[in-house]
Amino acid sequence: MSPENPLSRELAFYEIHKSEWLENHENQFVVVSGNQVAGFFKDYESAWDSGTKRFGLQADFLIKQICLNEPVYFLY
Repeated sequence: MSPENPLSRELAFYEIHKSEWLENHENQFVVVSGNQVAGFFKDYESAWDSGTKRFGLQADFLIKQICLNEPVYFLY
């Protein structure tokens, strides 16, 4: 695990599986910790609840929306 990006393993796992997940889970949120998938959810809040119940508040886990094109946000 990289100190610059503590979720680098989860992000790499997401990228490997993104194309297969797009087929059945596009626009849903996936919860990933390490190489474990906690599930797919219709909204962020459901994903958060599942992630904290399964992995706890102190564990690192990724919640990411499965999108063909990643949205770009600008902060000013």
